[in-house]
Amino acid sequence: MRLKIRKIAAYAGCFLVLTGIWGVFLFPSDELIRYFRCGLSQMAPDATLSIGRLGLSLPPGLVMENIAVSLQNKSSVQADQIRLLPKLVSLFQDRNHHPLSARLLFAEIRMELPLPVISSFQFKQIQADIDWQGEKLDIISVTAEGVQMDGTLSGEIEVKTPFENSRLQITGVVKLKPEVLTRLKASFLGGGIPNQKVDGSGISFQIAGTLQSPLFSLK
Repeated sequence: MRLKIRKIAAYAGCFLVLTGIWGVFLFPSDELIRYFRCGLSQMAPDATLSIGRLGLSLPPGLVMENIAVSLQNKSSVQADQIRLLPKLVSLFQDRNHHPLSARLLFAEIRMELPLPVISSFQFKQIQADIDWQGEKLDIISVTAEGVQMDGTLSGEIEVKTPFENSRLQITGVVKLKPEVLTRLKASFLGGGIPNQKVDGSGISFQIAGTLQSPLFSLK
């Protein structure tokens, strides 16, 4: 009996090793990178995407390294690593009736934006839980830990064509680091810069409008 169990375990181990070798050497990373680039160019024609490496990860999912997205308006986002961890059950459900659920994990993100005073942001990590069904992207939760700020947000994006016409409905809270808040108040002489609450809950905000013309407001 023990001998049979050992044989079964050995066969299972060989199967897993062979599957792993197949995944590493035959995984269509170049094709997927081209697919992602094509999808981004269709949504945002003025955007360019580069991915240094794309492969499989454990728990089951995709891992991308050395990612950079840039726009003609000089905005850019870079990340050392992005992991996409879909919920396996949602992969096999009908997309018309059930959303694709996934968790995105970003590591070491750098953003360059055409903004006054603070034009660059750095985040150590960002975790996002999303559901995507049809033209609706539900942002269940996003938690960011950054150098200049920490933050959380949730909401939804109604995806349109062209992509910049996609509609936003997002709410969140940011907690500015003391040095950043001081710099902002000095630049604007304190005008229009809300104080963070004493209890440390941060500054609440809302984003509406479209990706091309977002409307920001403080709550």
